[in-house]
Amino acid sequence: MKRRDFFKQAAGALAVAIPDLACAVRRQRLDSLWPSYLDADPATFPYDAELFEAAERFVFLSQNEAVLNVIPKEGKNLDIRLCRLPSEHSISGGSVQAYSGIKDSLDIPILIPSLEPEYRYRLEYRESGTGSWRSTPHRRVKTPASYLQTGRLEAIFISDDHTFDDADQGVRIVHDPWVRKQRLSGEYVNFILKELSKNPNYYPAPDSDLRKTLGGFTMASTLLTILKYEHPDFIILGGDSTGIGAPYQWPGFGLRSPASGLSDEEYDDYAKLFWLRMRRIFSVLTPLIPIYLCQGNHDGESGYDPAKNQARKYRKKYFKQPGFRQGGALEENYFPLFWGAEKSGKGAPLFLVCDNESYNPASPRRPEDWTIGAGQKDWLKNALRYETDWKSVFFHHVLGGWPRGSTEEEVDYAYGRGPLYVAPDYESYSSDPDLIEQVELTKIMRDGGVSVNFYGHDHIFHVREIPPPSGGSARKMYGVRLGSPKWFGEDHWYKGPLWQKHYGSYGHYQAEPRPFSLQTDFWGPSGYTKLILTRDGVRVDYVRSADNHPYTNIPPGIGVGATVASHILSF
Repeated sequence: MKRRDFFKQAAGALAVAIPDLACAVRRQRLDSLWPSYLDADPATFPYDAELFEAAERFVFLSQNEAVLNVIPKEGKNLDIRLCRLPSEHSISGGSVQAYSGIKDSLDIPILIPSLEPEYRYRLEYRESGTGSWRSTPHRRVKTPASYLQTGRLEAIFISDDHTFDDADQGVRIVHDPWVRKQRLSGEYVNFILKELSKNPNYYPAPDSDLRKTLGGFTMASTLLTILKYEHPDFIILGGDSTGIGAPYQWPGFGLRSPASGLSDEEYDDYAKLFWLRMRRIFSVLTPLIPIYLCQGNHDGESGYDPAKNQARKYRKKYFKQPGFRQGGALEENYFPLFWGAEKSGKGAPLFLVCDNESYNPASPRRPEDWTIGAGQKDWLKNALRYETDWKSVFFHHVLGGWPRGSTEEEVDYAYGRGPLYVAPDYESYSSDPDLIEQVELTKIMRDGGVSVNFYGHDHIFHVREIPPPSGGSARKMYGVRLGSPKWFGEDHWYKGPLWQKHYGSYGHYQAEPRPFSLQTDFWGPSGYTKLILTRDGVRVDYVRSADNHPYTNIPPGIGVGATVASHILSF
């Protein structure tokens, strides 16, 4: 069936919960990434913490260009060898890249032959001057050429993990020194992940301090779910992962508050700490799956964040992304991902990752105040001239939203909430909706052939077909909220009149004795979004990633790893 015919046949198809699929026990994929760790030494799973700050990170910058980032433990000097391993698909043999006396973060450049669907490697390392070499397990990474050979692309989008919310709050205070240390470093997620890998029914004991850090539990479960049940080409984080932009939580980690007057050196220390924390949390995935970040309002680079310069410094050091040479920004905060181009360079699915945080010098008071900046807007227009059948754009939230704060009770600032994309969405909130940048961006994206706008921020999975201009017959375009792996859904948000006006009903929040409604229009945590793109069609699924019952509107019969909702996107 041709792609065009598939879309015609699927036109208008929307799926809600899928009972047969959702209630089934999901089996581990035959090509699961989990076997990569089965033979690993438990003492060095998911990485060797004696010699490294976190696991290595493999990421593509372009179709054939990648880097492997390694971060030696502070105070250690390492000799490192990147050993490229041949496979049945290789057109050349193995090779070794050697580096000596490495003391700080190192980006190892890698060139990938254009037709190889997989890159295999292992990392060998030792303390400089010693004779004892250690090694990681063999790693296998899908390349963009995999899509060319299989005609199938799978991507996973994780947004708003908010593990920084595990900081002490109110009466929820962690006293155990070991848990406090592990929570601050991020290692508590790896500890829980190990326990879950041994016992899928593991849950922190009710009287333990780990029970007070359930964001770490649901994050560990999410990572393990991806390892066992998925094999994506890449992952995009929808924002709000580091916590550098959440200084109100810093005292809950035992750190000083900005209100006490922090120096630039202290901001530097904290930005480094939180970026290393994030790298440790994702260490089980970074050697195997390219992971990219779309800036969120809690990642520290908003124009009004006091640590914005330090946050950007350590992102570029520890989390390299495509930059100016690859057609993105010099600061690597917005960029294109081309995945699987033909030799002509045309036709690759295009994913544009944008930054809606860095260009607002003050916290926006009105929806009209939000902007991505003139330079990024021009870049977006130019990037959308690329010729391909599939284009998508990522923002953390809409550049406008309803005129309220984080909650609807807060009226003195605009937080970017809601699936508000076009001028009619804003008629109740603005005398001139055309002044709201999201309205302009929606037109730019539609004119540029964008199929889907992906967003985070509101911690729910929701799909909306964005209305075309009045009287127009423009191609379809969708707005997709990416959900969240958090341990609880914010039911107090769901009950707000603006939320219900624009998102609809939350159905049955499981902690409540009876359903609010028999209809469920969106799904809360804990989950991630999965995109399946083939030459015949496009589907987005919301997958449950942790058992967070009853603090969710996901029914208990939908198990971890099962699909909560699935949507075929027709164009």
